[in-house]
Amino acid sequence: MKALNRKGQVFSTDLILAVAVFLFALTLTIVYSNQVANRVGYWEEASERENAALLASRALVLFSGEPSNWENLSIEDINSIGLAVSQNELSLAKLQKLGDFNLVHYSEAKALLGLAKYDVWIEVRDLNGQLVESFGFEPSLSNQSTAFTRIAVLNGQPVLVKVEAFE
Repeated sequence: MKALNRKGQVFSTDLILAVAVFLFALTLTIVYSNQVANRVGYWEEASERENAALLASRALVLFSGEPSNWENLSIEDINSIGLAVSQNELSLAKLQKLGDFNLVHYSEAKALLGLAKYDVWIEVRDLNGQLVESFGFEPSLSNQSTAFTRIAVLNGQPVLVKVEAFE
């Protein structure tokens, strides 16, 4: 038998094809990993916003704030804001004071609620849909928002307390 004499040569077309396939696969990997990173980032932001809104809604209806008579103090002397006299029973004076903060101390008040990173809309409505008091700014339809609604009692009547955090 005759021995074949093959030399290890790379043809230029083989090299071009291999480089093209490699670059295509590399590009696909970079694009896909970028999309995955964007999705994870969006999910983390939404989760953080959701946790902040949930904690703020709980604090408003379950706790009286720190100090508990914060509605009689200036914003500098308040450590946290809560609307409750007792669990799920709201104070009208605290609710009105929170509404008053909207005019001058919006940023400070939302920071005391744990929502400093977000814009916030808090509304208290009776069961007929009548607005009792509000704080913040209503989000537009284009905003990414998270809202929680809780049931509480104000002056012996049930009300809905909605806390919405948005970017």
